[in-house]
Amino acid sequence: MGDTKSNNKTLHGDERREYERAKLVQAERDAVDRILAQSFSGLVAGAVPNPIDEGMIARVFDTVCADVKGHALRTRHNHVVRRLDEIAQKHSLEVPNRDLMIVVRMDTPPMTPKSFEHKSAYEEIEVDFWKTLDSGDLAGNERLMHDAGRLIYSMIWFGGLCTQKRLNAICEVIPRGMQTAKKQLGPRKLYWVECGEGVECFRWFPDPVTLCLLHRFNREHGIDAFPSASPGSLLSMFVGRIASTKNIVSKEGAKFVRNLMDASSTLASLNVMGIAGFVQNAPGVFVSMHSDAWIRLITGRVPKIRHSKSSKPTSELINGESPCPLYGLKGENSNEAMDAIAQALALDKTVKRLSKKSRSYKALMEIARANSFSPIVRVLASWCACLRFSVTDSSLQRYLSEFAEPLVAELIDEEDLNDLDEDDWEGLYAQLLQASSSIQQRAYRSGVLRRFHRDLVTQHGLPDTYIEGVSSNGQVDAEILTPAEYARAMSMLDDEADRRLAEARQVALILGYRCGLRRGEIRRLLLRDLQGLYEPALAFPTLVVRGNRFGSTKTSNANRVLSLWALLTDAELDLVRRWYRRRTLEQTSKKRNQLFLCELHQPNFLMPSKALIDPVQDAMRIASGTPGLSFHNLRHSCATCNALRLMESYPGELFPVEWACSDDGEIIMPHWGENWYAVLCGEEQYVPAIDKLQYLSFLMGHASPGQTTRVYTHLLDVAVGLMRWSVPMNTLSDSRQIELLGFTRANFDQLRKRRGLKEGSTLPQLAAVLGRFKKCGEVAADKSFAEYQPLVSSAVGPKPEAQEMPESPLLVYQALDHISQLITNGAELENAIVGTASLFGLSESCLTCCHRRGEWLMDQYARHFKEGHLGQRNAFTLGKRPNAHSIAHRVGVGGVANPVQRMCPAPPKLTASHPAAEKMYESLVELARSDAKRFVALVENVVNAVQRSHTQLKFSSTEKKVLYLQFLEVIGFQKLAWVDVRAPENGPDRQQMKTYWSKELSLPESHVRVRWDDPAGPRNAMGVAQIVVDQPTKGFGGRSLQHGMTAIRFVAFIALIGFAGRVYVDDKIRKERAIHGR
Repeated sequence: MGDTKSNNKTLHGDERREYERAKLVQAERDAVDRILAQSFSGLVAGAVPNPIDEGMIARVFDTVCADVKGHALRTRHNHVVRRLDEIAQKHSLEVPNRDLMIVVRMDTPPMTPKSFEHKSAYEEIEVDFWKTLDSGDLAGNERLMHDAGRLIYSMIWFGGLCTQKRLNAICEVIPRGMQTAKKQLGPRKLYWVECGEGVECFRWFPDPVTLCLLHRFNREHGIDAFPSASPGSLLSMFVGRIASTKNIVSKEGAKFVRNLMDASSTLASLNVMGIAGFVQNAPGVFVSMHSDAWIRLITGRVPKIRHSKSSKPTSELINGESPCPLYGLKGENSNEAMDAIAQALALDKTVKRLSKKSRSYKALMEIARANSFSPIVRVLASWCACLRFSVTDSSLQRYLSEFAEPLVAELIDEEDLNDLDEDDWEGLYAQLLQASSSIQQRAYRSGVLRRFHRDLVTQHGLPDTYIEGVSSNGQVDAEILTPAEYARAMSMLDDEADRRLAEARQVALILGYRCGLRRGEIRRLLLRDLQGLYEPALAFPTLVVRGNRFGSTKTSNANRVLSLWALLTDAELDLVRRWYRRRTLEQTSKKRNQLFLCELHQPNFLMPSKALIDPVQDAMRIASGTPGLSFHNLRHSCATCNALRLMESYPGELFPVEWACSDDGEIIMPHWGENWYAVLCGEEQYVPAIDKLQYLSFLMGHASPGQTTRVYTHLLDVAVGLMRWSVPMNTLSDSRQIELLGFTRANFDQLRKRRGLKEGSTLPQLAAVLGRFKKCGEVAADKSFAEYQPLVSSAVGPKPEAQEMPESPLLVYQALDHISQLITNGAELENAIVGTASLFGLSESCLTCCHRRGEWLMDQYARHFKEGHLGQRNAFTLGKRPNAHSIAHRVGVGGVANPVQRMCPAPPKLTASHPAAEKMYESLVELARSDAKRFVALVENVVNAVQRSHTQLKFSSTEKKVLYLQFLEVIGFQKLAWVDVRAPENGPDRQQMKTYWSKELSLPESHVRVRWDDPAGPRNAMGVAQIVVDQPTKGFGGRSLQHGMTAIRFVAFIALIGFAGRVYVDDKIRKERAIHGR
């Protein structure tokens, strides 16, 4: 019989295919290196400006990836990303356009024959790990490197860091300390390491073994001493020293770390719930929620008020070009419109950055002003003109290629962009994102659309909308509303005086939070879509989500039937039944094809978002202390909470009872304590994780469980982290636990006695009681959070972000001017305020208050003038109302750079005096924080006097004069103040009058001047005194008195309208509204 043994040099089957694939991959990588060396030699050598030009990065990808597709395209793209990162690190360069710099991910099965082969081989290293816990005779730097390598091995093998990118990121931030929260809910204290932000945020929770080693490393070396060397080299050094198979590292070389991670990933998929472990370990998948949301969930606290700083200095927030109108004629041909924009951009194609004198800029602005183009074309041209100041032509062309043509074609017939509401914009952008050819393009297009719509909001006053923001791996950057915050929001909505409106909003909140419905799906619900609520009232009512005459669902998968009886608590179901019964009784017919949520007697018209959705959104923001929270985040909250409960082996394993409670300690999650999957699907027996996530995918209306796990389940990181604490391990003896911690026997016995541990305690029990990391080894992530303080009246009370005054008076001046420009060009007031608040970094409620108070003050007449003086108004507006399009107002001809505005007086004309005015305002803000009552008295006194006087301020009573002097003291002008006394003809002598007024006004006699040139009347025995301010010596230029008094008027006005509490203006406005009904 012949020899059947295979020849090692001849490859067959899988080995042959793997060899051929490796050859193809290497060929593509060699092609990339060749193109970079030939066409971009300067970039490879680092001989390029820093940061690298964004257009160059785009050209690199376009050149390297031209005429290739499929696996070859993915290979080339990923190799370009790696090479650019290497070049940037080697030459200390900054690479822009990070949307392109993301590795394209390909789904692969979590377990393969080779992965099981790696698992068996590398389990032998674990045995060696437990045998060599003692560092032996190693000392100094060698000991540090050995201990760091052991820690890295544990992070991979036991902690599940199975991707090189994540391992490197975690090792970079470990020296900053372990993160925790001091005020965590429940008895369990969690530790984690967090890196990245937004959609790239990743939070890793150490397992019991790694947590013990982290404590040991911190105690022996200090966590900040963690070496900056490559994790791979530290790991190889450690394994090479302890492994019984000494050649395992040298044999596999560069593949050693990768194979170890492959084996660990396979082990995790077996020990930790399969698909969850795979998603957690898959390359490039990020499943961590926003940092603030995570802290709010585990502590029940809310962020403290944060002072929002403008992205630009106030001196740079100058009046720019007036935005183009939002209304006009219909366009005829979208292709001609796009050609006009392209031709305008081509005029200065080679110019790196445009200026206002550039031909391209002027041509684009001509399109923006031309009445012959549709409003969407004019808005797009305006955006291109402004964006061209900061990006190159190639970058702008790439942005336009992502969305411009289909968007213009869709909106070319719109005569007024104000007719589009939030849902219309969301639908348009969703269609554009759906048309993306890949996840990477979807991520890039999402970023461009966000950039474009932010300009629509801030520069044109259009309504903000939700645009799905994803990474190239499909992960959504999402916030959530915690159960406690949900209960707070429900309570706030219940404070509405109109009971019908209050119930409608509460129902909308319930359907969004419990059922995961989108805002459009909620608004379009018909009575027939809710079955079994009333006539007949069934025990198991359902909700059918489907399209109707008011609009279709987002995709075919969004058509679904939900079990209301399971998803809602009993109290919530009663509220929905009550609302359904109200709507049914309002009907004049028995037909069920009319809207479920609508305004009274308007069943065939969608309830406006401003009446239904916006108040719910405001309540969410107040309850969470998070101004950026949107209604769509209710959907993310629904997916997150249900995912955790579905993956639990027993109730409370992954979703602790403390997270499920309101502020009063009442459990508010439906069917708490029951098997959640059994409640939803009626199956008590064990089911695999894929089946559970399949139901979650159905609940959310997704195409597949993969989409759900990668997009919406933002707590899989903590789920997998907690599951690792339940992984079966061999019982460790006391001596082995002592070696793991690096303790002596006496220290170990003392720890166990102090923590209340009995003999035979498990490793998870030991790791849970180790206490905090000393030597500054931990960071409290909840320092900037505080207990939630409920408002006295949530319906009318100020919002948390409105408790602070604006940071700058000039910022308020520019913001109010911007609002007036937007309104002039057709924007609605509410949208104009929202967009301006986002642009200038102010809260919406604060800016609304400034606008309302400022408009009322500027409209007040100082005296009842005769008919010949109709143009004169008050000391703030001595002339007629300003024209927002006048030459003086817009261009500054004649020196009028900052004219009087419709809702705000002008700041000092001298620009050099603005810093001095800022300091005066800051002093008033400090007074408002420390003594709000005194602040109101001083500022109201000055503003009332300004209404009746011009240069120097005059006051009728001694009490008001004293308040004025106190005001001058606060802003630093008291040293310039004099008491000017007009003496009567037959009165006391000079000294008597000086002594009298010095005592009355609490000023030294040296600051009292008596004069007889204009005698006072006989009724005032001690004369008539007024406060006179001398010319400031610094900060106000040559005509310092004029600029100084203008500054006093200006800062007092802004301080009054920007104050968060009540002032007399509010009472006046309320009375006028009561009288005139407006």
